[in-house]
Amino acid sequence: MKQEVGGKVRATLQPGLTNRLTKYLRVTQQLIEEGRDAVSSKELGDFTGINPVQVRRDLNAIGFSGTRGVGYQAYDLVEAVRAILGLKQTYNIALVGAGNLGSAIASSTILPKRGFVIHDVFDNDGDKIGRTVGNIVVKHIDELKKSVGEADEIIGIIATPSASAQEVANLMTDAGIRVILNYTDVLLHVPYNVEVHRIDPTAQLMHTLYYLTQVGGEAAS
Repeated sequence: MKQEVGGKVRATLQPGLTNRLTKYLRVTQQLIEEGRDAVSSKELGDFTGINPVQVRRDLNAIGFSGTRGVGYQAYDLVEAVRAILGLKQTYNIALVGAGNLGSAIASSTILPKRGFVIHDVFDNDGDKIGRTVGNIVVKHIDELKKSVGEADEIIGIIATPSASAQEVANLMTDAGIRVILNYTDVLLHVPYNVEVHRIDPTAQLMHTLYYLTQVGGEAAS
């Protein structure tokens, strides 16, 4: 049975729960794409590294319950979590940087499935402006503010060389963007009402290396 989730629960979500719900959502969506109709707390735990007991607690906390022996209805779970996280609509993204990384992001087929659309791509390199990445024609960075205003692009992605990151962040905040995903190693200085998420693959690698070290140490003892 489809669960009804109220906005009241969403308002009281803690950051840790929000992060875990995002992981459950991603795994469940992938399982649906593989043809699955249901998913168990054990499977969610195995794929996310979260204890199944914690999985059940989290889903109970948002008012979503499963069926013993069956698990959770996958489609209903996705809808419930998307509603809780405010992902029921489509979000436009302004991407700055049309190099290898930016081109890969713009060409992603996963983002649209998750409700995120790369609406515009910007750069200041004359050789890149006017060419197509994904299905998007690259615009000059000077058009950022106008495009954000016209397309209601509320999320910005910085995929530029590090030296340009702060300048791009300034342009984004001036244009009205309030959420920035930063793919550089620069610690950005932004107004208090702007949220920055640093996408840092090295952090995950360090976590992985720590895990491998611990496992190796246990195996040797």
